[in-house]
Amino acid sequence: LLFLKDYVTGPQFVPDSVATISETLTGFLVGSTLGIVGGLLLGRFPLLELVVRPFVAAIQSLPKVALAPMFILWFGLGSQSKIFLAAVVVFFIVLVSTEAGVRAVERDILMTTRALAATNRQLYLKVVLPGSLPGIFAGLRLGAVYALLSSIVGEMIAARAGWGLRITYYSQTFEAAGVFSILVVIGVFASIFSGILIFAERRLLRWQD
Repeated sequence: LLFLKDYVTGPQFVPDSVATISETLTGFLVGSTLGIVGGLLLGRFPLLELVVRPFVAAIQSLPKVALAPMFILWFGLGSQSKIFLAAVVVFFIVLVSTEAGVRAVERDILMTTRALAATNRQLYLKVVLPGSLPGIFAGLRLGAVYALLSSIVGEMIAARAGWGLRITYYSQTFEAAGVFSILVVIGVFASIFSGILIFAERRLLRWQD
């Protein structure tokens, strides 16, 4: 606890926190936005889904975190490499969950809506999109975890600042208290991040009650 207090009140806490949190949030926002759009398109056009699915399955099976050194080589030691890594990891998670959410919308509801003379636009905005929100948020919650992990792994390999860099430093200097202190900080941020997503999900899915 003493080490944690010294770190939180010390000069390294703010730069490390800003670096990791900004990389995580930016990568999460980029990856999740593209993943939701892609998942909605795959759910909307079965032929596109049929063509793209084998490639998505192949790429998704790859250990994308293992590409961290390549991203650092391509984009440098700064935040860009961690953002791209987090975005790629989140994209495929949210893509698959969104597409599954669209497929999970009950066909009876779709048929009833069409029978009431709803246009395709109304059908998608008022039925398909709200009905797929549970699947989308399931992917977002999982993607948030992996966005944070991807940023930290990238920082552990090479970075100028961040919690991952600090974990590597304390590990190499055999400072166990330092490692556990950073893990506590990461856990607190992960809980807050997850809580925000759960709150947003409950607000948007109030109609389910």
